[in-house]
Amino acid sequence: MIADTGVQLPDGRVLAYCEVGDVDGRPVFACHGGLSCRLEVRFAEEVCARSGVRLIAPDRPGIGGSDRQAGRRIDDWPRDVSALADALGLERFAVMGWSAGGPYALACGALLPERVTRVAGVAGIAPLCAGDVRQLGLLADRLLFPLAAHAPGVAALSLSVACRVPRAVLQQVVGLALRSVHDPDVAELGDPGAGEVAANLLESLRQGGAGTARDYRLLAKDWGFPLRRTGVQADVWHGEADGMVPPAHARRLAGALPRGHLRLVPGRGHFLLRWHLEEVLQALLA
Repeated sequence: MIADTGVQLPDGRVLAYCEVGDVDGRPVFACHGGLSCRLEVRFAEEVCARSGVRLIAPDRPGIGGSDRQAGRRIDDWPRDVSALADALGLERFAVMGWSAGGPYALACGALLPERVTRVAGVAGIAPLCAGDVRQLGLLADRLLFPLAAHAPGVAALSLSVACRVPRAVLQQVVGLALRSVHDPDVAELGDPGAGEVAANLLESLRQGGAGTARDYRLLAKDWGFPLRRTGVQADVWHGEADGMVPPAHARRLAGALPRGHLRLVPGRGHFLLRWHLEEVLQALLA
């Protein structure tokens, strides 16, 4: 089952989400990565169906099909997830976040302790310290973090330009960008993987670049909640060969979380979920 739909939130905004797996399965909310959207979970359909998991991935405000939210912050996100859970009739659920979605998943663990059973961050970033941005493997990240922090309008305009690039050209550009980081997962995903990343990027920018620029701006500064408030069990998964986000981020995160559990995966990179999703879900729902 793959469903791509949306719900209206109490404040009138529409929140778009993609759902895969077993509609009667154990619920897990997925927070998508940066330069991406809800559709990135489509690869997980078979694993989730087999595992009895209902994986629900909403677009953040202003990204993909979700309406914009003026002045949004990371600590606003748990309210949207909670409202979506209400609309779907779900009382308790787990939350996972991949890459730039990791901080949003942790926010849910910190601010929805009565509803979130467990959290998993996969290939996620830690709060950015001096020099961290320069160590990120993807050139787009190294450019967008400072640009969004100091000139968000320029960052949004730069991202919007990608909407006008022909899909075939964009796929080639994305493929070159991914290969430049020397991440072992990229080589295994090949051109089809680059095509998926390009398609998700295009969908994320459907409304322009403001939503994604806002994401980068929020992640570059204080997240709005202390990690020590994340009282639920938090698994921190990271590939030891991640070429985009150094594993040092995972070590910092696990050390800062009261119930953090570091899970380093040898030989894997930034897309480790493609090979270890079932393992991540089993731990998340243990």
